[in-house]
Amino acid sequence: MLRTLVSPFFALVLASASCFGLGADHKNGDLPPHDGWPAGVFEAVNQTNRIHGYWVNSLDTLFYKGSSQQLNEMVGKLSATSAAPIKVVLHASAGSAKSPWSETPIGPADWSVTIAGDGAITRVQDRITIDVWLGGAVILGDLALPSTVTVASGGEIEVFINLHNSAQRK
Repeated sequence: MLRTLVSPFFALVLASASCFGLGADHKNGDLPPHDGWPAGVFEAVNQTNRIHGYWVNSLDTLFYKGSSQQLNEMVGKLSATSAAPIKVVLHASAGSAKSPWSETPIGPADWSVTIAGDGAITRVQDRITIDVWLGGAVILGDLALPSTVTVASGGEIEVFINLHNSAQRK
């Protein structure tokens, strides 16, 4: 009888973990190496200017404050040591470090690095996205990104332009 009650209980616990996700904050100085990250990623992201980070299932997001030069160095290390594809997303706003479950931001951030896998639950995390906020210390004209890095817009400027132009038509 006990065995028949325990099995459904554990199935419910495991199902909720995969549906709702497990996660926690990375504390400063609390970044353990991850054996699912590509070679060189841990050394590139484990920097003293990291101000916050969190993990959810098979995804780690780490926030940094720093200069364009520090960002260039990190992106250079990541692209030189990792076979993982790297995407840099430029945002026209100021950034803030915040976990999904936090009610208030930890503080301002200049960029974040997200290391993720293809699924919610996977050991291998082989995709890297770097969100860069241009409303702080990082200057667009000072970015020197390797040609292997894909660059995309965060969409804020496009949204503003579309809203402005649609208001003109009315």
